[in-house]
Amino acid sequence: MRSRLLGWCVSSLLSLFFAATAAATQDYLMWQLPTATISFPVYVYTGGSQVGYIPSSSLQVFVGSYVPGSTSGSYDLYYQDGEGNWHTCALVLASGGISSKTTTCPGAVINPPLSNNGAQSNVYTVAVGAVAWPQAAAAPANPIKANYSRRTISLVNHTKYPLIQVGESCSTSDQANCQTTPIIAAIGKDRPHVITAGVDGLISAAFYLSSYCTASSVAACGQPPTAASCASQPPANWVCTGGYFVGQQAYATKIETTILTVTGGVPSGASNIDVSAVDGYNAGVRIYPSSSTYCTFTVPPEGSGVLGAGYYSAANPLAQIVPRSGDSLAALCAKSSQLPGPPKKGQTAWPLAKTSSAGAFEGCVSPCTYADSNATAEAPLFCCSGSYSTAATCTMPAGQMGANTSTYNVNIVKSPQFRNVYGYAFGDAADDFGCPPEANFVVEFVSASRY
Repeated sequence: MRSRLLGWCVSSLLSLFFAATAAATQDYLMWQLPTATISFPVYVYTGGSQVGYIPSSSLQVFVGSYVPGSTSGSYDLYYQDGEGNWHTCALVLASGGISSKTTTCPGAVINPPLSNNGAQSNVYTVAVGAVAWPQAAAAPANPIKANYSRRTISLVNHTKYPLIQVGESCSTSDQANCQTTPIIAAIGKDRPHVITAGVDGLISAAFYLSSYCTASSVAACGQPPTAASCASQPPANWVCTGGYFVGQQAYATKIETTILTVTGGVPSGASNIDVSAVDGYNAGVRIYPSSSTYCTFTVPPEGSGVLGAGYYSAANPLAQIVPRSGDSLAALCAKSSQLPGPPKKGQTAWPLAKTSSAGAFEGCVSPCTYADSNATAEAPLFCCSGSYSTAATCTMPAGQMGANTSTYNVNIVKSPQFRNVYGYAFGDAADDFGCPPEANFVVEFVSASRY
């Protein structure tokens, strides 16, 4: 998962404003303020109400959806200088362009989306020149700064199981908000477990389903398993999965998050989140911001450097794996348990499915996990390591064996059960989202019975 800068998302008021003035589109407009001459933070108002907050020039801040030749709107921007004086300028959009008669923001211009290496952005920018704005006649009404101390991730049990357990892994061990263990919480059906990121953030943390109870009620579940019992013999009515216990192959669906720190009221950058099947997958999940917001992603191919954007909510999640039936993930895994194309002479299909002692499907390991665990010669190729450690060397052309061309990865990309989930190390171009640094996120663990 790669970091990407993104700032304050405009409020629902501005979303409603744009809905009334422009048709729904797949294009978006973003502020581009100068790095010098003006001061930050900048407050954005429409109709006398605050609709945006920009803490620094490095954070990408969306105006809203945009239709060239159609979108209209009026915005007053304010900042306070070092002596406490307020400065302001007005930006007025009319028929998709900048109204020169009523706009007072110096050098305001709308730039078209960028393209590079075959990638095409859907993000327009409205840039303002590096000139001090006129002094305001009065301060803006009740300017409010974003509160980053309440940032959270809510893990919710929306599976058919009365009780699940969730694990977490961290890139570093000294994070106050993170712990590396296959069991951080037991979560009852339709209940949340809330993790606070606050101003300290949560850097390169990953969450996953590690075990679940098959009994009919929480009371019948009995004592939940521990890491030790999962590694040996789970209690009755419990299935341990995910592969992150001692001596197991790693294969869980991972929800990866990077919520950066806030210093002096200024976020270090975007909050990044994605769903990874690079190790494998073992559960259905849905991730989305708790309040509707704009998030960015890198437009494929990998390394294009071109940002795309979308508007995401519970109704339009950032990413998801939604089982269509009780055995749909198992069936997909079975179809993926081979090298690219039919096995050649002398080759055998790779058994990627993980099953319990009773034969129940527990998850699907990726070709990387399988090759690495079995010390096969193809491990560097499928894990994008060694001589294949870059996007250019690991990404193979069609018909040639590689992590991206494996049936495992291709099936994830093409399956309607998967949306914006990446299945190999360099496959997260459009699947790694940069959201406003103040955003809260919801992670739902789901099963087929809910859909």
